[in-house]
Amino acid sequence: MALFKKAIRTMVEHKARYIGSMLLLLISSMMFITMNLTSMNLDNMFQKFSEQNVLSDAEFSIDADIDAAALGRQFAARAESGGTADCEVKPGQTLRMFSAMDEVNIPAVQEGKLPGNSEILLDRPFAQTNGYQIGDKITVAGREFTISGYALLPNYIYVIQSKEEMMNDPSTFGIAVVGKGDFEALPGKNQVYAIRFDNRENIKSQEASVKNALRSQGIQITNWQSTSRKVNVSYIPMEIGVLSTMSAAVPLAMLALACVLLGMLMWRTIKSESVIIGTFYAQGYRRNQLRRHYLTFPLLISVIGSVAGSVVGLLLIDSEIRFMLTAFPMPAQKTILNPWLVVFAAALPIVILCGVTWCIIGRTLKTAPAVLMKGGEAKSRVNFLERGLRLDRFGFNTKFKIREQVRSLSRTFFLLFGVVVATMLMLYGLTMKSSVDYMLKEGISELYDFKYEYVFTSAKTGAPPAGTEQFNAAYVSFADNEDISFYVTGLLPDTKMVRLKDAAGQSFQPDQTTITATLAQKLNVKAGDSVTVFDTENGKKHTFTIEKMADTYAGDFLFLPLDRFNAEFGYPDDAYLGIWSGNAMTFAEGEIQSTKSIDTVVAGLGKMIDQMGPMIYGLIASAFLLGLIIIYIVTGLVVDESRTSISLMKVFGYRRKEIGRLVLNSNTLIVVLGYLLGIPALLGTAGAFFGSLTESLQVVLPVKLNAIYMLFGFIVVMATYEFAKWMCRKKVARIPMSEALKAGTE
Repeated sequence: MALFKKAIRTMVEHKARYIGSMLLLLISSMMFITMNLTSMNLDNMFQKFSEQNVLSDAEFSIDADIDAAALGRQFAARAESGGTADCEVKPGQTLRMFSAMDEVNIPAVQEGKLPGNSEILLDRPFAQTNGYQIGDKITVAGREFTISGYALLPNYIYVIQSKEEMMNDPSTFGIAVVGKGDFEALPGKNQVYAIRFDNRENIKSQEASVKNALRSQGIQITNWQSTSRKVNVSYIPMEIGVLSTMSAAVPLAMLALACVLLGMLMWRTIKSESVIIGTFYAQGYRRNQLRRHYLTFPLLISVIGSVAGSVVGLLLIDSEIRFMLTAFPMPAQKTILNPWLVVFAAALPIVILCGVTWCIIGRTLKTAPAVLMKGGEAKSRVNFLERGLRLDRFGFNTKFKIREQVRSLSRTFFLLFGVVVATMLMLYGLTMKSSVDYMLKEGISELYDFKYEYVFTSAKTGAPPAGTEQFNAAYVSFADNEDISFYVTGLLPDTKMVRLKDAAGQSFQPDQTTITATLAQKLNVKAGDSVTVFDTENGKKHTFTIEKMADTYAGDFLFLPLDRFNAEFGYPDDAYLGIWSGNAMTFAEGEIQSTKSIDTVVAGLGKMIDQMGPMIYGLIASAFLLGLIIIYIVTGLVVDESRTSISLMKVFGYRRKEIGRLVLNSNTLIVVLGYLLGIPALLGTAGAFFGSLTESLQVVLPVKLNAIYMLFGFIVVMATYEFAKWMCRKKVARIPMSEALKAGTE
């Protein structure tokens, strides 16, 4: 009991450092629990939604009517005919109408009931944003419908009008479901078939079999969309994967910080109490008693921090899931709580920290009691690093500051590591914003010199409309890795609407086989290498020899001269699948498969960045708190370990400001170095993270960090450092001049 009371007194005496350690453990455990359980529950909801509501593997449009049920029987699948129609509700407000289906892509009713005659299901954000409630009337395409409830669609979970928009505005766009009879009466409807295979293996090969069977019957496929490439669905597994990765990396980095901090604290606590340990020996305390005493410190800190963090994480999980379901609407399921995950989050810090302390106290207890009572084994404080620096060349102030660092390398390393982590956390959101800004200015805006892209439902020949430029394209997959897919695009050799440049910034025309730098990096190829791909439409293989590389971040593309493309893919010499135009154009109904507006792409990415504002500010605030804890603890250690020196300075007549400059400012270079090292560390990890988003976003985010953001980050880090020093000045002021006399007497 006496030893336990001593441990409590020691922790109360140095409460700031121990509370800081508990906070680090609390935050890491909380993040580990919240992020892991959120990703686990989202994955469970997505899997159940996909299975229970029969998410299709592909959706396609053709130029003829077929028996969907017979097609399903032929390929051991479920198949059904449905459709979509974009209808105007008010000027500038569009509803994408879906036909209610019974076999595939079955709508889920979030509230209310399935639509009957002249009834409609709306998605909840659109209804709430525009003031519609269940039972209200809404006029769509000149017809009045009664709102029967709120719908969730398994094939349209992420509600955006097009993949270029990135973020949805529910005031202008929403989705709706009506009965099959009401759908047939809608203007501009598109018939769409959906299919889901019973065999859940080799989905791509089964898709290829269906395509070949349809073509063998003389049926033309006007549009084929695999669900794995449909942004309205693929965003969800992407988000789950990102969350799962971050749930391991971020909390473990925080735990590593806490472990280094507590290991350093315990080492210094035991080292400073060597006389007390020797006295305990002399009084008859056994080694196991002393070992248990010093294990009390990490045990209390880790139990309080990790258990409290786990509890907070469990309390936050429901609100976090609700927040995620606002972005990815799915039917809510009962929250899954993995008890082993909670035990792991609570037990891991306890095991690690107690293990570290066990090793430290074990080494100390091997020393003879008589030696410990004299202050421990005398060791030279001049290490190899200090000797190599030849400090005699410098003045007293410089020598003092350098010695404070090199004589406590563990403390210096911890401060360095902590500032690096805080820098990465703070600049992460700013890096994403800077990268998107760079991509918009240096990538999309520089590559494309047109406003609109129109893709026809079938290839055309002859001259394109005046003022436009034709192109052809095929969506292919890399033969060595089917998960890597991209477009092979045929351009006019003298194109004016696509501007390419090499690594030196020199412009050139796409009169040779050209690969974008981002795709070359992904495929690990260079000029002179060959690339083998297969056409995802018909499975035919094609091999291309890379002749040039284009330095652009607008996407993953392989460019060919148009005539060479047509010869390779079996089109007539003057065939083209789409056109680029500087002005908006109108076409006959059913002629256009897709339209892309470059301005819409830019606005969508800009809107995504605006939505990130709260996250960016939250990261900056978190980094400030994290940096403050670390810098304050380390600065406090400097003061505690320099008590005798500070006391002597006061005896010799040093003023308070001079002592503050010598002692408190000794870490300035380490803080600056930590910030500078944090930038390349951030850019490296951000590059890996952005790479994982490429396939889903269909754009390549370059890793860029604006110089202004770097300066802003540096100001925040230094402001944190100054604030921590200000908090430690009182500790310096409280050290009496008699401290030096006591040290001399001892």
